[in-house]
Amino acid sequence: MKKYLLAVSAAAVLGLAFIISGCNSARHGSPRDAVELTDASVGDIVVFGDIRWYVIAKTNTGYTLLSEKPVIKQAFRKAGTGIFNVTWEESTLRAWLNDKFYDTFTDEEKALIARTHNVTPDSIEYGTDGGNDTDDYIYLLSVDEANALNKSMRKCGKWYELSYQWYWLRSPGVNKDYATYVGKGEDGVIDPCGDIAGNNYGAVRPALNLRIADLPVPTTMNRTPAEVESELQAISDSQINDVVTFGRYTWYVTDKTDGICTLLCQGPVAYMSYNDTKTDITWENCSLRRWLNEDFYNSKFSDGEKAAIVTTHNTYTEDDYHYESDCGNDTNDKVYVCSYTEALAVSDDTRDCGIDWWLRTPGKYQYDAQYIGLRSPDTIGNYVDSHMAVRPAIRVRYLSQTVDR
Repeated sequence: MKKYLLAVSAAAVLGLAFIISGCNSARHGSPRDAVELTDASVGDIVVFGDIRWYVIAKTNTGYTLLSEKPVIKQAFRKAGTGIFNVTWEESTLRAWLNDKFYDTFTDEEKALIARTHNVTPDSIEYGTDGGNDTDDYIYLLSVDEANALNKSMRKCGKWYELSYQWYWLRSPGVNKDYATYVGKGEDGVIDPCGDIAGNNYGAVRPALNLRIADLPVPTTMNRTPAEVESELQAISDSQINDVVTFGRYTWYVTDKTDGICTLLCQGPVAYMSYNDTKTDITWENCSLRRWLNEDFYNSKFSDGEKAAIVTTHNTYTEDDYHYESDCGNDTNDKVYVCSYTEALAVSDDTRDCGIDWWLRTPGKYQYDAQYIGLRSPDTIGNYVDSHMAVRPAIRVRYLSQTVDR
């Protein structure tokens, strides 16, 4: 069968959220339009850095924001980097949020993000040490901060259009090998025992304090030549399987050859069909290819970044032809999704993003397209009008002379 702000304790800020959010308890359920930041109240949805956020607290000078949905699935502390005796301070997730994820914001946007002094209390239930205080640009909520939210904001850890997903908190669990989380049920119940820190299926909902009193809020994607050069220098210095930032996303480095780096988006950027209708189709003519090379390409990269993106001539190898389906003509793409052989060429960890995602190779029938089911390809495929995750790939020329000075 087919697979159908504020350099203050965040806890103090969220105390304010608890008081105010009761007035907004009716604001929940179906998706709604975002409001302008300058007009937002607690419980509203705003857009900042191309991400939708709940306003969970408000003062005269800024807002505390919590992402409406997870931005990625990732371990609290990755295996192989000492997953035991974990605190928020030492977690690889904190490092990722305050480095790679933070760098997806432009300098204008970073200027609005306040450094937050976070206190992570010991576990009330188990006495597990919460670790030292931290100063973070981006952080996870603690158990107390999550409990201060009304249920509609706390429970919304959805991963694209799938069922509610559990997501990490920064508070310790039953011991220092575990971190707490908000459960995937619609009630948004917090598990004080937690889950093993190395579990890479935990979703991530970032929080930040946004300072808006004295600065305009950027509304368009813009990076200076110096910012683009910094991105490309980091790519130049990277190794295969490293994570780098480029445009609005973080990417795995999957190949580096002759000054050109191939990047695969670390997490999905959309949940959509391969083609608008169920019909015999190839990558060349599908609606997903048009969306990636038009809407996505034009909105997620600055002009300087677009100049560094190389047009990729995409073809297929003999291993892509599992059945009698036609792979179609070669294409020239700025943005694309991997073929079957390209997906198999990356590591298991790189291939696994916690959700099934499209490949451009056709499946058993012409109205099917293959996909990665967690770590493994499904060569029979799924109907092209089904909705699945999209992980773009791009090729970037990282030599500094390609950047306008």
